[in-house]
Amino acid sequence: MATLPDTLTPPASWTLYVDGAAQTWPLAVPYPLDSLQVVERLVLTRLQREGYYFATLENVAVDQARVPPEVRLYAHQGARVLVGKVRLTGVAAFDSLALLRRMDTRPGRPLMPDRLEADLAAILTDYEQAGFPLAQIRLEALDLLPGDPPRLGLTLQVEEGAGLMLKAVEMPGALRTRSQYVMRVTGLEPGRRLVSYTPEVIQRQLRETTFFKEVGMPELLIDGEGGVILRIPVTEASPGAFDLVLGYLPPAGAGRSGSIVGNGHLLLRNIFGAGRVMSLTLNRLPGQVSSVDARVADPFLFGLPFGGEGRFEGLQQDSTYGKQRYQVEVNYRFGDGMHTFVTLSRESTSPGKSGLELRNGSQRVPRSDALFAGLGVRYQQVDQPENPRRGFFFEMNFERGRKERTARVLLAGADTTLEGSLLRQQRLQSHARLYVPTVNRQVLALGGEGAVLLSDEYDESDLFRFGGARSLRGYDEERFRGRFVARLFTEYRYRIDRLSYAYLFFDLGYVDRPVVADGSAEKGFHPGFGLGIQFSTNLGLVNASYAMNNEDGPTNGRIHVGLSFGL
Repeated sequence: MATLPDTLTPPASWTLYVDGAAQTWPLAVPYPLDSLQVVERLVLTRLQREGYYFATLENVAVDQARVPPEVRLYAHQGARVLVGKVRLTGVAAFDSLALLRRMDTRPGRPLMPDRLEADLAAILTDYEQAGFPLAQIRLEALDLLPGDPPRLGLTLQVEEGAGLMLKAVEMPGALRTRSQYVMRVTGLEPGRRLVSYTPEVIQRQLRETTFFKEVGMPELLIDGEGGVILRIPVTEASPGAFDLVLGYLPPAGAGRSGSIVGNGHLLLRNIFGAGRVMSLTLNRLPGQVSSVDARVADPFLFGLPFGGEGRFEGLQQDSTYGKQRYQVEVNYRFGDGMHTFVTLSRESTSPGKSGLELRNGSQRVPRSDALFAGLGVRYQQVDQPENPRRGFFFEMNFERGRKERTARVLLAGADTTLEGSLLRQQRLQSHARLYVPTVNRQVLALGGEGAVLLSDEYDESDLFRFGGARSLRGYDEERFRGRFVARLFTEYRYRIDRLSYAYLFFDLGYVDRPVVADGSAEKGFHPGFGLGIQFSTNLGLVNASYAMNNEDGPTNGRIHVGLSFGL
């Protein structure tokens, strides 16, 4: 080591010269003189990390006349030593040459410890996902190979360990959920070697089911026979929920009073611990309008990797018409978070007293039966379903069908006759959500949904119903109807806790209404905006919002309050 001068009064400034050339000093804070030995080690470590393993510190010069004192360090870097050879030994489960080609540490490059560490971590990740979680790798030898300039030879020793057999899955804290269901969700199979094991993915997959309040980090327990038990600590969510959403709509005109609308939603989840779901929704809309929506879903039909769902929807539009829809769906999980599905649905419409009236020479609402077949895709990747901070959701469904309808039409004079027709129809429906964290507890939520119907002719019962708390906020429930409806929205959220957040929102809706028996065509954009809050209570979640539009002004906003009670 170079001879060091006597003590200086700190602080001192430092300058490093390598073979006579000044270099940028890597440290932002100068050291006092009694740390010269530390500085020397830092200088040599820096040069060795760049491949100059024979570097030396030649001299230290101190100018005490300056304030603060200046210390100049003079180093000689010597010849740069590069990697000449890398060997992997003990590799049986993989092609060792393929592993070497993926490494950043390779012949012709300097040996960088941080890059070598990253290479070893990547190899261990490959082994863990291939079912060798006990694999280890170490630097067996580091040799100086002869030649000019000299080169380094690295020998990396891999100890693969035994391929572990998954014996069982344990879930401390689970009272209802069956381990068979968890294994199907995560893709694990008992009695086979543990492959593609990534604890974070398993944790996220279980969170996305919404059947658990908390999912801990999975851990492996190894027995003495080469098998493992996967233990996943969980806290189950309540087996059901009752949601009540109430809304207040301001008076529609002078001399009228406001009205209360709302719906009740009963949800039973994780039935028999196998992930089955049943739900029933009753909806009261403005006027004498009501609807019902019932569904039952099984994620693994008869233990197969196919999920199924049955659904019934009914709508009574005062005395105008009633409509029923029956649908079955079969879906297949295709990769992590990805589902494809096919649907088959039958729809029937029966005119009421007002629907039988003649408008423009034809019955206002024809009696009809329609059959649709559809194909769709659904993809979800979010960190937590109840209050996402980051993630993405997308769903699209395309349907084609034929509709047979019968209606009375006016002949010459006052006579009428029944006339039948056949329509070919196509429907496309989609919606998407994107959650982007911004700063601290804040999240930007973006998204939208849209639906389009293509047909030679349109009946009132065909049109999509649009508007209200679940579609276009700031407007009456299902105020709009159209063959093409769409909404884009932006929400800026401030997260209060895991389930609670306050938010500002802006919606922009679009409606394209064709000519039907009871009205003229209409097209236009409809903005809505407001604020709201979702917070957790001992009874459940409460979501309250105040929504406005540009037509009625800020004092005639729509108030919506949602209550979710656990059962």
